[in-house]
Parts: sequence; C-alpha cells; structure tokens
Amino acid sequence: MRHGEYATYTVQKCRCTECKAASAAYARERHRLLAYGRWKPFADTEAVRAHVLNLRRYISYDAIALLAQVPARSIDLLVYGEAGSPGSARMRTETATRLLAVSIDLDQMPDEMRISVAGSRRRLQALMLRGWAMPLVSERCEVPRWQLDKVLNVALILRVFQARAIRDVTAQLFDQDPPLTTRSERHTAAIVRNRARRNGWVPLAAWDDIDDPDVEPDLGTTVPRAQAITEDAAFLAEQGLTPNQVAERLQISRGYLQKARARAAATSA
Repeated sequence: MRHGEYATYTVQKCRCTECKAASAAYARERHRLLAYGRWKPFADTEAVRAHVLNLRRYISYDAIALLAQVPARSIDLLVYGEAGSPGSARMRTETATRLLAVSIDLDQMPDEMRISVAGSRRRLQALMLRGWAMPLVSERCEVPRWQLDKVLNVALILRVFQARAIRDVTAQLFDQDPPLTTRSERHTAAIVRNRARRNGWVPLAAWDDIDDPDVEPDLGTTVPRAQAITEDAAFLAEQGLTPNQVAERLQISRGYLQKARARAAATSA
C-alpha cells in the first residue's frame, strides 16, 4: 500500500495525513477540469486489459502493479472482475494511463524484480552454440555458474539484474569465438557446440523477439548439411584461413570437408 495516493484513500480506505491530502488534491483537480469541460474520470479497459495480459507473459501481476504504482486490487478487478462478474469495463483514467505506460525494460525495472527466464535462456543457448562454456560466461557477467546452469535447465524466472547481466554479456560475446589457443580450450568449445547442436539451440538471429516467451525461432530455409559445410568453408577460405584451419573451425576433418564438397557439387550438377 502506497500512502499519498488517491487510490489508497478510496480503495484501501486509508485516512492518514498523506492520503487525505491526495484526496483533497484530486477533488481540486476534478473541479478545475469540470469547469473547463475536460473531466474524463473513466476510461474503457479493453486496450488496458490486453496490455496487462501481454505484460503478464513476462512478469507477475504484482510486479505490474508495482511498476505502474497502482493498487494490486485494480489489476484484480481489471482481469478477474468481482463476485463472478467479468473484468471491469472501465477504470480510472489515471490508473489506465499508468498501466499502459508499463513496459518490459530491464534498464528501468528494479534489480530484484522477477522476470521470465525465456530471453536469458535463449541468449545463453546462443552463446553455447558459438562455443562459450558457462564458466567463461560466468566470469564475464559475474553471475555464478550454478545460477547460469539453472537458467539453462530448470528456472522459470530470474531477477532483473541477472537478466540484465546476461543480456549485456551476450551483446559482447555473440559474434566472438571463445578462447581457442590451447588444445583443452578447443576441446571444451567443441563439446559445448556439440551439446548446443544436439539440443537444437539456435543463434540470436533466429529470434524476432528473443524475450517473448511465445515466439518461435525463424530458422529460414533448411539446406543439406553438405551444402551448408561447403558454403561455410568457402566463406572462411575467403577470410584467409588455410584448409586445415577451415576444417578445425568447422569441427570436422579435412577428409570429411572434401567429401562434403563433392556431395554438394554432385547435388547441384
């Protein structure tokens, strides 16, 4: 309950000094707008309800109320109605305006607020497809390894500051390879990539809205593996990589690369 709000005075029946002052200020504003013929105390709720239901896919109703600075009871009446009746058909214009102003913006939300894990999980999956192991990601985003593992596997929600850290580290690493200097580093990256491929995880570019829990990835047109390998190999060769380096980057042997090129050539002939 927030003191100093007109809604707290009316809905919560609070009669503290701050809430009484808010009620008096509301009355003065009402009389002023009435005098100018601009008094519109109520708004239709159809668009507001649709907006709130969309927000609910990412955050809880309590979180929406907190961000909008409106009583949770207002959202209850909007969504569920009262005593078996449908959701309310109208609500205070000020409340409607506040609810419509709420957006899913990690930079504006409180650190400890909970949000859907969907976007963060997809970002970590995309990094693993690139070969980034979770210990390396953890070092760079300062989120403990065990929490990243939960995000990948079992979590439904996470705190905003964690989602923000994962978003930021993904922006830094998504177009970079992990360290590949030593044999151990190359082996680890290969294991991570293979796990991502087996699980069908996709790159960032496959998502139109990576944070939308209901969106499906757009994988584009599927091409035969031999053709994909041949095209990737041609691109890497154009960048100046030797045949051995191309095969290593694609995680295949030179012999398999030659066979893939032969199959692709036979298919296109």
